[in-house]
Amino acid sequence: METDLLKRNDEVTVTIYGPDNNCLYKSTKTGYHTLDEAVRDSINNANLEVDPEDCVFEVTNDTNNISHKYRINAHGNLKLIV
Repeated sequence: METDLLKRNDEVTVTIYGPDNNCLYKSTKTGYHTLDEAVRDSINNANLEVDPEDCVFEVTNDTNNISHKYRINAHGNLKLIV
């Protein structure tokens, strides 16, 4: 997504992939304002048994079909995987 902003009515799917590239959690919701908010909510709901810094987060805005993958760096910031 070109910017970090989402519209509150955008349908957003967050898929969490573990260190072995297996899907650990997937959710679709609306009401998020930022990508970070969507990822943090998914982490809280997923009850992960692995460190979130070891995971890849695929965030898809289903409203406009834009999808990107992110990681959480050592400083706790969400970073785009390029």
